[in-house]
Amino acid sequence: MSFITRTARLVAWTGLTAAGAIHAVWASGSSWPERNYKRLGEAVVGNGKQQPDAQATMVVSGLAFAGGAVAAGGLGEGKLIVGVRRVAGLALIARAAFGGAAALQVLGLDEPGKRFEELDRRYYRPAFGILGAAMLLGAKDSKKRAAKLALKQQAR
Repeated sequence: MSFITRTARLVAWTGLTAAGAIHAVWASGSSWPERNYKRLGEAVVGNGKQQPDAQATMVVSGLAFAGGAVAAGGLGEGKLIVGVRRVAGLALIARAAFGGAAALQVLGLDEPGKRFEELDRRYYRPAFGILGAAMLLGAKDSKKRAAKLALKQQAR
């Protein structure tokens, strides 16, 4: 596996695992790093009036952890897993390109406030873009590696 592929997988694993961890913290009832739920809502779903329930937040946490495992190569190098990496990478890049307001609209949530839009512009969109690019770079299905493994198996 190339240095770029290994590094991309590490970046994607780190980011997705961190996202899974923070969502698990929120699902447990914490508003960290915000001082209260209103501020957390403003930061993550666009306004302080709407809060995702603990179950939905735990689903996001589980998906992020699973995405981290897929990104890291924990589920192998089969065509299906490589395809999942590519689809996930494209979805993350789409989130970066279209922005948080579009994502909230797809989820059926209200229009975001200025605070969310600023956080999205400065942090969320770049983070989604980096994670998406890392997933795509890490998705490479190494044909050279597969050929080497086939040669080793034939030699046995």
